[in-house]
Amino acid sequence: MANEQEVFGMPKVLITFKTKSTTAISRSARGIVVMILKNETSDIMKRYKISDVTDIPTTTPEVGLTTKNIDLVKKCLLGTPLRVLVYTIPNDDVEDATINQNSVLKEIANIKWNYICAPTSTEQEQEDLVSWVKSQRNNKKKTFKVVCAHQEADDKGIINFCTEQIKVANPNYKADDGNSEEIGYVDEAYTDISVVAEDDVSEKEPEYITYSAIEYTARIAGILAGLSLDRSATYYQLNEVESVETYEDIDTLIDNGQLLLVDEGDGDGVKIARACNSLTTFTTDVGQDFRFIKIVEAIDMITDDIRDTFKSDYVGKVINDYNHKMLFISAIMVYFSGLKGNVLDNSPTAQNTVDIDEEQQKNYAILKGEDVAEMTVQQIREYNTGTNVYLTGRITPVNAMEDLTIDFTM
Repeated sequence: MANEQEVFGMPKVLITFKTKSTTAISRSARGIVVMILKNETSDIMKRYKISDVTDIPTTTPEVGLTTKNIDLVKKCLLGTPLRVLVYTIPNDDVEDATINQNSVLKEIANIKWNYICAPTSTEQEQEDLVSWVKSQRNNKKKTFKVVCAHQEADDKGIINFCTEQIKVANPNYKADDGNSEEIGYVDEAYTDISVVAEDDVSEKEPEYITYSAIEYTARIAGILAGLSLDRSATYYQLNEVESVETYEDIDTLIDNGQLLLVDEGDGDGVKIARACNSLTTFTTDVGQDFRFIKIVEAIDMITDDIRDTFKSDYVGKVINDYNHKMLFISAIMVYFSGLKGNVLDNSPTAQNTVDIDEEQQKNYAILKGEDVAEMTVQQIREYNTGTNVYLTGRITPVNAMEDLTIDFTM
């Protein structure tokens, strides 16, 4: 039988979708970060695939990362992403350099990753990065996300991190023995001012390193890439941070789409105040739920899973008739069923469905010269759409507990 091989192939697709649903939480906690670093003293670009600290190249005159850049990569790894794809480009003082941030973006446009950051970039380069990610999401339907600093992007794929004065204990600091006269010293690599011995200025390490928001996008990207979908990044503790800047009206800043760090003085240290993206304009199609990073992450994962399975198991392999479309829809519904609980809402009123898009089917038939007024709904659903598969669906992602209202009476 001609179709026997295809029919026998469908259970494989069901298994694929079941596997993706059962592994959704663990996979969502293993995202990939792209990090662009200014590191090179000549007009070259280098690439490093880093899964843990043992993969970080050492600092040498000819190869490797600078001490500062090694520190930024280590900060990212604290969030336990699956891997960090580091791309190094020329420093700003390299004359007539032809390689820049855009060179990296061309390299990564067609590979798989989740978050991108550029912790050594300028404000203009941050703006350019935001613009590129917006274009990739809106025009190419990619699921890329960027962690940037001080960028009011108003977009669900852009995380606008705005906390400054992030003070972290320096692991290389050695307390003064009290035998030397001390003077103020500014560490050139960072913005922190510390006290050092006058006769040992070149060797004395500052007690604290103060990071800017741009620099600490590396840390935030690592957190978001390494966090599973069974929780939100809201109130995620950054145990290495000693203190951060304070805010007079943090609620308004968060409402304006800023992701901020805060120390509430409750003994739990510095935390992410609210895991939000930069989205501030809401419509009937893009409601307020889309301002939560967890919700967008869930939608992006589902989009990738369905698209990847379609490409690997359907494109060119399965006949595009009504029966096979319905088998594909059934497989997606099995996948949705496995996501209910931590990713999709499991309540009776929640809608997690997918079906043939009858409106698109009708439009296709009209383009082919059919009189759709004379066609039944089932005839429209079964209409031959060539190579096109028109589906429509609705999902209800589930968020984490973040807000509490409770009233006691006596």
